[in-house]
Amino acid sequence: MSKIRAAIIAVTLAAVFFAPMAAIQKPKITSGQQINETEKEAEKQKEEKLFRVFDVEKNEIVPVFYSDYVKGAIVSEMGADFEFEALVAQGVAAFSCALYQQDIHSEADYDFSAAPDKRLGYITEEKAREIYGDDFEEKWGIITSAAEKAMEYVVTYDGKAALTVYHAISSGRTESAENAWSGAVPYLVSVESPGDFLSSDYKTTVEVEKEDALDILNGSGAGLSGEYPEEWFEGAQYSSAGYVNNIQIGAATFSGERIRNLFGLRSSAFSVEYKDEKFIFTVLGYGHGVGLSQVGANYMAQNGADFTEIILHYYPGVSVEKYSDIY
Repeated sequence: MSKIRAAIIAVTLAAVFFAPMAAIQKPKITSGQQINETEKEAEKQKEEKLFRVFDVEKNEIVPVFYSDYVKGAIVSEMGADFEFEALVAQGVAAFSCALYQQDIHSEADYDFSAAPDKRLGYITEEKAREIYGDDFEEKWGIITSAAEKAMEYVVTYDGKAALTVYHAISSGRTESAENAWSGAVPYLVSVESPGDFLSSDYKTTVEVEKEDALDILNGSGAGLSGEYPEEWFEGAQYSSAGYVNNIQIGAATFSGERIRNLFGLRSSAFSVEYKDEKFIFTVLGYGHGVGLSQVGANYMAQNGADFTEIILHYYPGVSVEKYSDIY
């Protein structure tokens, strides 16, 4: 299976500290006690497992407990107001994706990168307190319950943690990894996500002045003269999910994701109209479109699906297994 590296998504964690094992006094054991010290130690180590996260804002590697990461990822990606089973599905996806990256980056200096101060993939409990204010205890209680349930499970493929990427809103169908990133992954394929049509953020528009577009495109090698602007965005090649695969503009070929980034679009599922010396981009969805749709997951939960059904829908061919059976 083609491996897509940790740069696909950004997730991050806050620094944590714990007392050295040498400073913890062990209890005395009487002859009548049946205490398995090996099992207790193994359980403690399990509870204290950490991700090594490169904080791109601080330019440092930060160790973070699994539980802090999963809670922070759920808050950052969904918040506490989504359906509970959707929150659990998000937690399972975030946890599994982080474990996947930890596995493939075991020889590297860190597992993955993120920007918690910008709410990219993860935020700290302190930040959550600022966001929720007087409602923090209630909201954090929901998040904690979802995270605790999520951490009991891991999404696997061929017996290993899967690359369970996610996004906010699809075009109505999710995109395949092969189309989005030119790297096929068996379970990151296009599936229907009808709940996304119902989101108030499903369709957005972006207007760009002709001269600004000319500067942007020529700065990326298009070599346009400025004539026939109505033809610049013609001939885009679309995937079956409605995302732009590539488009030839002047002397350069652009991927849909490249155009998305150049013009600040919410996704690469877009069409373009030229009118009154401006380009009008009509954009569907929000994010790269691969894997779990967060709005779609919430819609499924509203209609009675549990987290397992949500995961199996958005990642066809995977298994949802107990964490303790895999690690």
